[in-house]
Amino acid sequence: MSSRMYPRRAGAVLAAVAVGTLLLTGCSEGAAVDAGPLTAGEVPEEEATLTVWSFLPDNYDGGTEAYDEVIAAFEEEYPQITVELDTVPYPKYFDQVRNATVARKGADVITMYGGSQAYSYRNGLYPLQDAMLPEIESDLKFVDDNYSPDGNLYILPTGTYGYSMLVNQDLFASAGIDPVEGLKDWESLVGTCRTLATAGIQPMAAGWKDGFLFETFMYMISSQMMDRATLDKWVAGEIPVDDELFVTATERIVELNEAGCFGGSDKLGLNMYDDAFNEFYAGQAAMFSTGSLSTAATASETVPSTTVLPLPQVPESTHEAGMIDAGAEAGWSVTKWTKHPEAAVAFVNFMASPEAQQILWDSVGVPPNLGSLPVEGATPVQQAFLPLMQNPENHTGFAAFPLTVLAVYERNAAPLISGDMSVETFTEQAQAAFEKSK
Repeated sequence: MSSRMYPRRAGAVLAAVAVGTLLLTGCSEGAAVDAGPLTAGEVPEEEATLTVWSFLPDNYDGGTEAYDEVIAAFEEEYPQITVELDTVPYPKYFDQVRNATVARKGADVITMYGGSQAYSYRNGLYPLQDAMLPEIESDLKFVDDNYSPDGNLYILPTGTYGYSMLVNQDLFASAGIDPVEGLKDWESLVGTCRTLATAGIQPMAAGWKDGFLFETFMYMISSQMMDRATLDKWVAGEIPVDDELFVTATERIVELNEAGCFGGSDKLGLNMYDDAFNEFYAGQAAMFSTGSLSTAATASETVPSTTVLPLPQVPESTHEAGMIDAGAEAGWSVTKWTKHPEAAVAFVNFMASPEAQQILWDSVGVPPNLGSLPVEGATPVQQAFLPLMQNPENHTGFAAFPLTVLAVYERNAAPLISGDMSVETFTEQAQAAFEKSK
């Protein structure tokens, strides 16, 4: 398994913001293609080569071999199609996608996140809501959560993540805390942080310099506060980020900091989110927030007492205990410059199929997002994590956060947590970015 998995969309923000109005208005080298949604149809018998870009194989030990196996299965089903997979390192990935969108040439199929991120690249992506095969459309989870504000679906979502808390049970025991009781509700979590800190134990692995940790908790808490109707409005871009919901979520994150959950000031100016992984893996923190089963598996190897528990519901939650922010690991998009749209549609449908997702589960432990393909854990950490991911009440609003807003969150997270910026100013600056994203 991978030793770490970066927070969803971290690193994608600057690439999309840098291209800004260029992508949104279609003012690029080469005319924008005004193309409606693709549809699923017969794949021509003529030989074709698809170029595919993705960062996903690098997320896992054995990822290259796993994706090669998926591609071999696709090519067996469609012998006239050859797939050339180019695995691009995550830190460079979205710059490459941005440049391709400007130049209007590059891969036929790309890995992409849905919602507002895909919307930022919409000048280069085909809508796919009419391209899903009926058997895929009826089975695929997290589709509604990944629509963009313009009403289009630019990805077919695949895989599953679920934000939860890794717990070092040995450190809890040394402080005399039962983890289940210590995380049974929000008040208990706040008290647990104080008790751990008093005992000289770092409550949560943390790093604030890059702001990714703030985004993680914002996703987790805001999802708790959204019922289905609210989530639908948020996905449609109808709720601003200065809404009381997001202000309250920000205040709850500040409350955790004031309770000592994130440790001292050294976490602000020096520690990055990446450092938080190492802190938990080294047994130096009692909890860590993660959405990846891969990260949980690695943690259980270095900290054998690791288990997984849900973040307690905030008092403003609209859900029962156990609901978590969960959604698709990522998704697959078809570019508007592809010369083989039928083949590309066949490929993205195959990536969402039971055959492909079963291979990835068996090979690298990516949980499927198909109702017809439930999986069971073989290890204690999988057995703790998978039921949380499979809770039917789960959803996510993460995909609807505009990248311009996330850029502000990342810039201002450390000043907020250090007390140098008020919640009011933090929210005002995020709202200004939200208004520019429309």
